[in-house]
Amino acid sequence: MTQEEQIVELQKELYKEKDQIRFFMKQQQEWSQFIESLNPTIEVLHKKMKTLQNDLHLKNQELTNVLQSLSNGLIVTDLLGKVVTFNRAAVAITGIDIESAIGKPISELLKNPVLPEVLDEEAFEKINQDYHQQFVFSKADRSEIIIDSSTTLMKSDENEEQGIIINLIDITQLKRLEEEAERKNRLTAMGEISMQVAHEIRNPLGSIELFLSMMKMDTDEDSSEMDLIQHITSATRSMNHIISNLLEYTKPRPAVLEKLDPHSLLSEFADFARFSALQQNIDVTVELNAERSEIRGNKELLKQVLHNLFVNACQAMPEGGTLHLSTENRLEDDPMILERFNNNFILKDQPQELIEINIIDTGKGMTNEVKKRLFDPFFTTREQGTGLGLSIAHKTMASHGGTILIDSALNRGTKISLLFPLFIAE
Repeated sequence: MTQEEQIVELQKELYKEKDQIRFFMKQQQEWSQFIESLNPTIEVLHKKMKTLQNDLHLKNQELTNVLQSLSNGLIVTDLLGKVVTFNRAAVAITGIDIESAIGKPISELLKNPVLPEVLDEEAFEKINQDYHQQFVFSKADRSEIIIDSSTTLMKSDENEEQGIIINLIDITQLKRLEEEAERKNRLTAMGEISMQVAHEIRNPLGSIELFLSMMKMDTDEDSSEMDLIQHITSATRSMNHIISNLLEYTKPRPAVLEKLDPHSLLSEFADFARFSALQQNIDVTVELNAERSEIRGNKELLKQVLHNLFVNACQAMPEGGTLHLSTENRLEDDPMILERFNNNFILKDQPQELIEINIIDTGKGMTNEVKKRLFDPFFTTREQGTGLGLSIAHKTMASHGGTILIDSALNRGTKISLLFPLFIAE
């Protein structure tokens, strides 16, 4: 090909490229015009998307507020059982903060099998029907509560599992009230039977005492028969004392309450108790810290309560120890404790200032099983005990509008707290 022919070919190629460039430029111009025509639509869509995002954020915020405002503890986990939502009520019930809860397996967090161990289709079916449990949960402060948990599956509109919702309710107070009601019903029936038995026994017991006194008149003081009579008389008096305590429990005398300073009562009792305690190698100390101490009380009945607690404390320290008596003011806002008080003495819907009398020993302590039955009549851990002393003490405290708290563990001693409403002049 000659040089002229090559130049012609190049010119042809150049014309083709120019045509293509003009075509592409026209296409670009058309696309620019098209895109420019779409701009208003895109702007409208952008505004709609922003509005939808705001609406979605508001809805999420509303849902979060609703979840956080629920009085029941509400926990949401993923399908592996890891926590993704933990509301404020769940924090209040368990004492676990939200940061510590998020991302943790729920069974590990609550230390209980709240969900089935293996989360498969069979487990999801069980959860969806009704997976309901009650368990004891130990909080960080070592206090124990009873939790009722129920679960349900969270599903999408397409019926696909998305997570698990766990509802928690603290039923500790409810359980305690149920136990207290059951205990009262049991004790009422027991008291009626005991009163009938006591009356039936007291009649022949009176006859025995009469015959013994007649026999004493005809018996020589130094004879072996008189020794036997003295033993029978002692046993009879012991039986009479038991029956008197039984009748005192089943049909107590109404307590006449007067303005009373427990500090003087406690100091007087400590002086009385020290001599007996010294014989048992027990040191009695007193610490009166309560600034406000006046109550409505019956001095003689409260002396009996202190005496019963003193006897129990001494028996818990057979090798000696320390018995510490103290007072302090206490602002109580725990509804489970306030529920124990008589409505005529306090207002349960607000914190109450109380006086607390503590009797603390360094004895052998007691198990949880013993603590639960401590105030049941006829329950005793001693062979010679009647099991009525603490039952009467419990009733006496109730008649004073107060209550008794027990803190004890094996080999750690016992602290018994007598709580009284403060005296308020009418």
